[in-house]
Amino acid sequence: MKRLILLRHASARDAPLDAVRELSARGVEEAARAAAKIAALGAPWAPTRALCSTALRASATLAGAQLALLTLAHSELDARLYLASAGQLLAALQCLPEGDTCVLLVAHEPGLSECVRQLAHRGEPGARARFARGMAPASFAALALDIARWKHASPGCAELTAFARP
Repeated sequence: MKRLILLRHASARDAPLDAVRELSARGVEEAARAAAKIAALGAPWAPTRALCSTALRASATLAGAQLALLTLAHSELDARLYLASAGQLLAALQCLPEGDTCVLLVAHEPGLSECVRQLAHRGEPGARARFARGMAPASFAALALDIARWKHASPGCAELTAFARP
C-alpha cells in the first residue's frame, strides 16, 4: 500500500505574473495549519518525499509545511506540476521511487480535485462530503492507494481517507 497527500497551495497575493504570486499573510498561516493537520494523521501518513509545483505560492506552501513535517527527507520542485492536469499529476506519481511509501504532492486546482476524483473510487463518508465542496487553498486530501508500486497508480486504485480545509 502507498499513501498520497495532495495539498493545494495556500492563499496567495495577486501579482502580474501568476507563477510568482507570493503567499499572503493568511496563506502563511494556512500552510502551517495544514501541515499540523497532516502531521496529526499519524505515522503511516508521515511523508518522506514531496513533489511540488515550481510556482512560488506552491513552493512557499511546501516550505511552511516542512516545519511540521519532519519526516520529509526529499523535496523536488517540478515545472510539469505547474497548473498540471490530473493526468499529468498521475504521470508524475507513476515515476516516484518505490522506497517512498507516503508522498506529499503540492500543486494547483483544478488538477488536484480531478486527480482525487480519478484515483479515489471509495472513501470515508465524512471526507467525501467535505471534499465535495472543493479544494480551497491549503486543503489536502489523504489517499490510501491499493498498490505495491507507484507505477501501478491508476484511476480507481485509492480510498479517500481524510480531507481537511484550513
